[in-house]
Amino acid sequence: MTPRRGVLLALPVAALGALGLMATFDPPCGEAVAPLRADAAVVLSGDVDELRTKRGAALVLAGDARYLVLTGSQRMVGGDSALSLARTARTAGVPGERILCETQSRSTRENVLLARPLLEAYGLRRVALVTSRSHLLRALWAARRAAPAVEWLPVAVPDAGSPGRRARSRFTEWLKLAGYVALGWA
Repeated sequence: MTPRRGVLLALPVAALGALGLMATFDPPCGEAVAPLRADAAVVLSGDVDELRTKRGAALVLAGDARYLVLTGSQRMVGGDSALSLARTARTAGVPGERILCETQSRSTRENVLLARPLLEAYGLRRVALVTSRSHLLRALWAARRAAPAVEWLPVAVPDAGSPGRRARSRFTEWLKLAGYVALGWA
């Protein structure tokens, strides 16, 4: 076998290995250390298992955040709109007056862009960003780009579901991260 042919054969093998690693490891992102002393906890949509909302509610109830900001449109697939997540937060004990809802967004970027006016109106400058571990790096970079005046504190919840679902989430997050970077959104 010629060296050139060996390189050509090695490329698909390396690509398959990279794909396997993408499904195995979350994009790297540090996490804020307690106590947070945040003005708010922003929960990004995509919370089909309500783990993000429950973590955000726990931050408010523990006094680590004054407000809980929930994002997501009624048009979201999976029933995880801000209004449905607000019901979960109230059931967890968060008073209604401490819950703010952004109800138009349909993506991570829109979550932050459309929540920014709420943050500004309430003077919320130190904000916990609550999302799943595999989603956290893309969400944090998008938040810093869309609302640079805010001090974002990353708070991860475990990715929910079966091992296969978690692997798919990790894999797609790497691809979405690359897309956000290419578009200048992160």
